Amino acid sequence: VNRPQPLAHDALPSAGADCLVSAFCLESASPDLAAFTRALGHIGRLLRPGGHLLLIGALGITYYMAGDGVKIPTVPVNEAQVCASLKESGYTLIRLEVYTVPQDMNVGTDDAYGVFFVKAMKE
Repeated sequence: VNRPQPLAHDALPSAGADCLVSAFCLESASPDLAAFTRALGHIGRLLRPGGHLLLIGALGITYYMAGDGVKIPTVPVNEAQVCASLKESGYTLIRLEVYTVPQDMNVGTDDAYGVFFVKAMKE
């Protein structure tokens, strides 16, 4: 997702994909908000015009634990930043849902305060 063409040119139909799904990937692959926005643009190149993006991610997360002592840094985003990044990257937001993580579900593997679910369309 950090390359302008994330997949080989012949990996998808020439018109582009009808739908892409990304779940908890972009915030860990991006060192900052600008890179998160660029990654949205890069994967958008894989979609056909009018194609849909289903995006799931963590809100406010700065890290997650991938194993004993393996702490993966992430870029913390909020709802407004996700919406702005989508718009800047050429998507029309269709729906945004947020799930707030209850405090008693925090088990120490990350510091997210919620999860966002997005349905967007490539312009």
